[in-house]
Amino acid sequence: MSFFSRYRINIVSLVLTIAVTVLFLGIGLSRLGIETDILKTLPMDDPIVSDAGYIFKNHPFHDLVVIDVGMQKGDPDRLVEAGLLVEKKLLASGLFRKVGTRETQNLIPELIYHIVDNLPVMFTREELENQIQPLLKPDRIHQQLSDSFSQLTGMEGIGQAEFISKDPMGLRNIVLAKLAHLAPSRGAHFYQGQLVSSDWKHLLIIANPVKPGTDTGFSRQVTALIHTISSELDQMSNHSGIKFTLTPVGAFRAALDNETAIKKDVGNSTTLATIGIAFLLIFSFPRPLIGLMSLLPSICGTITAFFLFSFFYDSISLISLGFGGALISITVDYGIAYFLFLDRPYETTGKKAAEEVRAAGLLATLTTVGAFLALSFSGFPILLQIGQFAALGIASSFVFVHTVLPLIFPVMPPARRKGPLPMEKFANRLATFGGRYKAYAAGGFAVIMLFFAWPRFHVDLSSLNSVSKETIAAENQVTGTWGQIFNKIYLMTEGKNASVLQMNSDKISSLLEQEVQAGVFHPTFLPSMVFPGEQRGKENFKAWKQFWNQNSPSGIQTQIQKTGQEIGFSEDAFQPFFSQLSHGKYQETRIPEKFYSLFGISKGQKNSGLILFTSLNPGSSYQAESFFERFHQTGLVKIFDSTLFSDRLGNLLSSTFLRMLWMVGFSVLFLLIPFFMNWRLTAVSLLPILFAFICTLGTMNIMGEPLGIPGLLISIVILGMGIDYSLYLIRASQRYLDESHPYQGQIRMTVLLASVSTLMGFGALSLSEHSLLRSIGVSSLLGIGYSVIGAFAILPPILKHLFRPIPESVGMSTMIPGSLKHRRKVMSRYQYMETFPRMFAWFKMKLDPMFPDLAELVGSARTIIDIGCGYGIPAAWLLEILPGARVYGIEPDMERVRIAKRALGSRGVIVSGTAPDIPNPSVLADIAVMLDMVHYLNDEEFFRTLENLRKQLRNDGRLLIRVTIPMKERPPWFRWVETLRLGFHKIESHYRPADDIRRIIQKAGFDLRMMKPSASGREETWFMAEVA
Repeated sequence: MSFFSRYRINIVSLVLTIAVTVLFLGIGLSRLGIETDILKTLPMDDPIVSDAGYIFKNHPFHDLVVIDVGMQKGDPDRLVEAGLLVEKKLLASGLFRKVGTRETQNLIPELIYHIVDNLPVMFTREELENQIQPLLKPDRIHQQLSDSFSQLTGMEGIGQAEFISKDPMGLRNIVLAKLAHLAPSRGAHFYQGQLVSSDWKHLLIIANPVKPGTDTGFSRQVTALIHTISSELDQMSNHSGIKFTLTPVGAFRAALDNETAIKKDVGNSTTLATIGIAFLLIFSFPRPLIGLMSLLPSICGTITAFFLFSFFYDSISLISLGFGGALISITVDYGIAYFLFLDRPYETTGKKAAEEVRAAGLLATLTTVGAFLALSFSGFPILLQIGQFAALGIASSFVFVHTVLPLIFPVMPPARRKGPLPMEKFANRLATFGGRYKAYAAGGFAVIMLFFAWPRFHVDLSSLNSVSKETIAAENQVTGTWGQIFNKIYLMTEGKNASVLQMNSDKISSLLEQEVQAGVFHPTFLPSMVFPGEQRGKENFKAWKQFWNQNSPSGIQTQIQKTGQEIGFSEDAFQPFFSQLSHGKYQETRIPEKFYSLFGISKGQKNSGLILFTSLNPGSSYQAESFFERFHQTGLVKIFDSTLFSDRLGNLLSSTFLRMLWMVGFSVLFLLIPFFMNWRLTAVSLLPILFAFICTLGTMNIMGEPLGIPGLLISIVILGMGIDYSLYLIRASQRYLDESHPYQGQIRMTVLLASVSTLMGFGALSLSEHSLLRSIGVSSLLGIGYSVIGAFAILPPILKHLFRPIPESVGMSTMIPGSLKHRRKVMSRYQYMETFPRMFAWFKMKLDPMFPDLAELVGSARTIIDIGCGYGIPAAWLLEILPGARVYGIEPDMERVRIAKRALGSRGVIVSGTAPDIPNPSVLADIAVMLDMVHYLNDEEFFRTLENLRKQLRNDGRLLIRVTIPMKERPPWFRWVETLRLGFHKIESHYRPADDIRRIIQKAGFDLRMMKPSASGREETWFMAEVA
């Protein structure tokens, strides 16, 4: 016998399911791109975070490849030779637009010419007074001219004559000193066109790539190229005996490390979770192969979520995709529950198994989906994607269980293995051992952990990326040699053209000069210091004129000429300089495009305007938030300070955590309150997650693990997922009542297997290399672990107490029929049952006019037969005013039979069946009631039912019927609703006139004693008859 025939699997449905799933996967892969840029996961509605993201996106240094060429001995000539080889190979590869600083150095002479030709616009009023005024003293003039003459007579004087004639006082040096702030390291110096470290053992090469550093395909090419160049340097080393090392750093390494780590983690977490769950399932089912099928809803649901996700987004983050491995373990509980009910030692049907899963798991599914959807409001794009992807996966898996699985497994033959499995015995033992003492122990532990449970938030920029040990070592080496060139404070301004950019640069320069004077920053450089815009240029020119007018230009000129002649200069040697002191007109200065890269100017994305970046070194008076507020409100700049960014992100996490906690908590309560409609059950369901929250936060603090971005998931994992275990156990108690019921074991086993499988999924994530995935795994692992501990430790003794057997009334009843006390006593029989039958009972007694008449019509009967007893509401109503009475009922709906049995307790015997079958009481009954059910029976069934009842009634027994007799006018709304309900369930109705009912009653051997309407204007009519 084949596998498919042995398990009665519908091969067509299975093949079609696999085909559709593969199709969904193919469509999803073709439509969705994989996003590896971690920066896109940040919320951009906060100005500090938004500025950081904008700068990350536009800063050219973000994409630069920086290579440190190192050697063991300080031989600058050999070092430069190696550097030139590296530059040549980089340029020849075609991967870089520009390599090295030689181009920049070649611009310096031209820049000096520009400075000496435009001295009148180079200095502010303060600089003239503080830096140039002291140079006008005779001794300083003599010293400067002597130095200049010495330069002219030495080798370094070649090409200096024109500079000295235009600037004999060396004013250009004051401007050139500002350019030193552009160097990446203060101790570095240029040698033969190369930037060399102070110990002459390192050379820095900066290369501008043709593609962004976050392009991982391009990053692989760059990595391979550098490896090839390194091999060539090794060959050079073998001949020279000098060892060279290449240490590349840049965004390209972080992007490549992130992609490699996440792809590896995604594969590992999915594989480990799937293998672990598969082994778990094999040993948890009577038929191991059936157990493995529990993975089918999870896998198909996750792929369906991937497919649906592609219609809402163009790309999915690798972090979200990595969560897919855990998603399989999250959703596997639906498959586990389904197949536990299907794989039994007796024949079962897929439809019945799905009904049991739906009864126990619907609320759990709704809370989990709602909790994950709440992540859409977190403000963090990465959490929004994780939340929506998980919600789609969970919902798809649940729908798959209830629509597809019953088609694939319509009928399951009995399992050969009888009795509970070891895993089921363990789950039952876990729930029942220890009683209330384990609940006390859990409470005590929670009280202890409460002292450590305050959430602490911390975000480090490095936590957003996961880089290899080699990359960390490379960054440390470069930082150690060249300083913190990556961790400065950055300002960014934009302009639609060079003129606007110069104007913005002027304004920023003025603001920063005040900050420098206040000790907020060390001096820095901006293009306005060399190429001032129109406003700053005119102000400087005016200040220059006023300065020299105040200092007697003729006197200064005479002093310089006289001193110059004494030293050896000709009388008219400095005439070009003198002409700038009092003559000339203002000339506007534009920044030539060739100077853009030197000054930190680049073109915007898609050539949209120009962007200027400036780096700042904070001083002793620097206060990050105050500076950010002052400069951000000007609208001129975007600001990035890594420390401020981390602090703000931490504050955002804290506020978001509390907001998410309230939102998820509210959404869970929004579902629990109407679903249970009982404050005790709602409160009991929340106890395990309160325990889990306290213990998870306490444990993380003890471990020294502050909450980062993944910490926001704790509220989702515990409130949305951890509560599932509580809901499964509570719903099982509601449905099966007795803790020893065999189906209780199925639900407990579902909870145990689901929790262990989820722990496997998050455990696999906790082993990830990527810090974000690892943090998600650790925090979720703790949250789920404590949730299941709380569910098994706290709930069983409480549920045992709540669902204890209903105590029966003893002695004569003094209760007034229909009183508030009477209704409350009846409702106590339904107190902790499912909401619908409980609310149905309440509204039935409150609104149905049957009950005021029922006590009088039934009288003091002690044995009652109830045909079509439904939820047992009239029977329960009678039992409270007839303490010695017993009810024997019959009902075709098994769900109603279950509720009625619980409500009537030991004083009721309810069986499943349909009329004309009737229950068989131990003694002849005093009365038989048929309430609102005669229209379900055709004439033959009605007659035979009455005949059977007459045989079970005493000689003086009575028959009480309430039946709907249609009015000739328009039918009332409740019959219209009933007609729709019967039509939906394809049940034929048989409404009759009063004469037909009277005739059938009399034909069955009864004498009709009374007929009256149940209430004025109602179609329901009472018929009372006695045995003839």
